Amino acid sequence: MKMIGIDIGTTSISGLVYDLEQRCVLHVITESNLANLPGSQGEWERLQDPEVIIQSVENVLEQLFIREPEVAGIGLTGQMHGIVYTDQTGKHVSPLFTWQDGRGGLSYDNDSSHTYAQKLSEATGYAVAPGYGLATHFYNMQQNLVPHEAVSMCTIADYAAMRLAGRTTPLMDATQAAGLGCYGFAAGDFDKPALAKAGIHPDMLPQVVPSGTPAGLTSDGLAVYTSIGDNQASFLGSVPFPEEAILLNIGTGSQISVLMADLHSYAGELEARPYPGGGNLLVGAALSGGKSYALLEQFFRQIIEAYTGETQGKLYPLMDTLLQNGTSSSGLTVKPQFLGTRLNPENQGSIEGITPGNFTPGMLTHAFLQGMVDELYAFYRSLCAAESAKPWTRLIGSGNALRANPVLCRKVEERFGLPLLLSTATEEAAVGAALCAAVGAGMIGSFREAGKYLGWR
Repeated sequence: MKMIGIDIGTTSISGLVYDLEQRCVLHVITESNLANLPGSQGEWERLQDPEVIIQSVENVLEQLFIREPEVAGIGLTGQMHGIVYTDQTGKHVSPLFTWQDGRGGLSYDNDSSHTYAQKLSEATGYAVAPGYGLATHFYNMQQNLVPHEAVSMCTIADYAAMRLAGRTTPLMDATQAAGLGCYGFAAGDFDKPALAKAGIHPDMLPQVVPSGTPAGLTSDGLAVYTSIGDNQASFLGSVPFPEEAILLNIGTGSQISVLMADLHSYAGELEARPYPGGGNLLVGAALSGGKSYALLEQFFRQIIEAYTGETQGKLYPLMDTLLQNGTSSSGLTVKPQFLGTRLNPENQGSIEGITPGNFTPGMLTHAFLQGMVDELYAFYRSLCAAESAKPWTRLIGSGNALRANPVLCRKVEERFGLPLLLSTATEEAAVGAALCAAVGAGMIGSFREAGKYLGWR
């Protein structure tokens, strides 16, 4: 009972073999995602080469098969929201427009009061943020940038499933469909009549199927399962007690997620996302997350290189040393919305409360970490204000930023008032993809039972 899970991230691609009987990861292979492409339209473009990604996925799979040839299937997950266009043969005819692509946040038709995402939201009645696949598609439609060969669109993880299974049309589960925007929770599908009001033809939309649906077989006869959104995969792959726990993920971005059955009342910049097997994740997602800390590291590196004239490596060890010289930011406040927010891409970050006594490298480093935590805590306060909210007793942490920085973990515990437990597997989303495939294969009875296979107990 062994499954492969693949996670196609923005900066890395990871694969693992998960043993359901031993409840542990047997092998992990990670490669850097080297698929970034230069844009031709503007600095706001964030593009990647789908073929480079597919080659990396195939390479990771090959290395896993060498280590563990007896596996039952392949589950996939990956960066949500982005889209790639495909033709009638199932091959890509565009770059991957990633979740960081900013075209949806540009002014619509030279009207500074509306962005393309806002215009789509008004036309459909759904809140669609810049970076969401249908906001990107809406812009491409208006600018005649949709390839004429394109007959469908899908996420990169769904495209990988297509290629591995030899399909010509994409399948997409609810977790990925909702990430593109204009998803009707009651119908369990894209709201096609609403999209028609914006001129988006329903034939371009992939078929929505239940989570864990088989997509087909590889050339070697191995089952490939429809991908799951990386947020839901991380929750599935790290939270053993779904109804009791808060999941805090800090990686390139950051987000806080809780599973709720009732979404009648919630406030703030929170987003409801379908959860496999029923229920919904209520999510507060920050665009910057670990990128804020990376921005500070880049700032320090530029100063040192300007002073020494020598190229520097990554300075995170130096920043660890700076963090040891003090325990707080002493009034220095960083608001890390350097990339805006989901609903307001024009938001900007700031550094406030500077005094002669606190404007030091160490206190600035502390302030950046605290700002990252405070942004997530603001989402938590909104979660607590929901009428259907109940006390959560567990705080689960995932993501490389938390694992690499004990000071960040301590700040999380202090702010949330709960002990932080880091998930047992380092590649939570890939574990979740493997568990999703195991449910699809019938090895696990249901998605609610998947937590029993995480090895926490």
